[in-house]
Amino acid sequence: MAKQQTVFMCEACGYESFKWMGKCPRCAGWDTIKELKIETQESPGREQPVEIGDDDVTEERITLGVEEMDRVFGGGLTVGSSILLGGDPGIGKTTLSFALASRMVELGFEVLYVSGEESVKQLAGRKKRLGIKGRFSILVTSQLSDIVSAIQQKTYALVIIDSIQSIYNSRLSFLPGSMSQIRDVSSRLIREMKQREITHVFVGHVTKEGAIAGPKILEHMVDTVLYFEGDRMLPYRMLRAIKNRYGPVDELGLFEMKKEGLMSVEPSLFFLSERSQVGSGSTLFPYVTGSRPLLIEVQAICPKTSFSFPKKLSIGYDVNKLFILVAVLEKSLGLPFFDRDIYVNVTGGIKVTEPGVDLSIAASVLSSRQDAGWGDAAFFGEIGLTGEVRRIVNTEMRVKECERLRLKKIFCPRGVEAVPGAEVVQIRHVKELYSYLLEKGCPTAGHNFR
Repeated sequence: MAKQQTVFMCEACGYESFKWMGKCPRCAGWDTIKELKIETQESPGREQPVEIGDDDVTEERITLGVEEMDRVFGGGLTVGSSILLGGDPGIGKTTLSFALASRMVELGFEVLYVSGEESVKQLAGRKKRLGIKGRFSILVTSQLSDIVSAIQQKTYALVIIDSIQSIYNSRLSFLPGSMSQIRDVSSRLIREMKQREITHVFVGHVTKEGAIAGPKILEHMVDTVLYFEGDRMLPYRMLRAIKNRYGPVDELGLFEMKKEGLMSVEPSLFFLSERSQVGSGSTLFPYVTGSRPLLIEVQAICPKTSFSFPKKLSIGYDVNKLFILVAVLEKSLGLPFFDRDIYVNVTGGIKVTEPGVDLSIAASVLSSRQDAGWGDAAFFGEIGLTGEVRRIVNTEMRVKECERLRLKKIFCPRGVEAVPGAEVVQIRHVKELYSYLLEKGCPTAGHNFR
């Protein structure tokens, strides 16, 4: 029989207590703790442990046929998986969801699209405007019970809920979008659909800090967390996997937003498409994200300053690491940077956190300071505090990407094998890098080497 239990829960942060308090001890919110009655039912039976062998259980995947999307999902949609999709307002989350639903319908699967924010006419107009093919079911509701009833009455292969913050349980005395509602709704939906092996996508709002709104436990409960990123003024979008239980983490897919919808784009060619005539302060870095490398451009300028404290700013690279790297260059090479501002930019909106970009950053800074270009050359390697260049992971993958794009020179640590068609320059210390720049760098117009 069902038993009723009374607890008090904070509607702002989800803190639970067995007594009422005027101030929440976790988030310090006043008058946010509300009474909540929970019905608990005894389990009809107990689950028993089972033994599984190597061939007993296999993952069943649905290959969508969209290269960039399949790559981010780890080879296709895993049947019964739970996916959380976040992104800024207007970035194209609904467009991406429609494209996913349309592709599943083309493959012969039943799809249910649940909208808690738009009407049927609005969704039908958007579907027609994007030229989405195929017919799939649309349910406009904000009630949790309506969604549970729909998936119990008919078998679906994919359910998309847009958005999870708009769905609420009428039995809870909390506003839709509150921590308690999101936690209760998401846990109930995940449990119901995993029992039926229904792949489901939760579209989530993001906060002003860029994180998905709601409790952090929501990201722990799902199998995959995706972020849809990009500049709304530009047609390009990036789909990044922050968490993936069925594939590589930090995988990146690139799309172009066109009139007919999202189209896959070759990432390396995209990041280099705007690269003009190679001058000083520009280098290339083979960045490994997920299971593949991307060739991105690293830019730096070092203008002289008349102020007592020169600026050091970076976009896409940790500014604290930039301070350390400049100090290493000053100590190892004896070059003064006290009279120069340093600005570093990793193009394409990519944020690089791996230490392998150190050599590319140092080469860009030295190139700008000496006003000499490197040409079409790629750089990768970690720089230590004494100026030595250390090895990094995935060197073979990076070299193959440089060879595929026909780069002439590759500057890297020791131990990297040579490849046909490209000159591999092994660097042991930043002194060797600086000497190479002075001897064989390409001076720009008006340049004075020394």
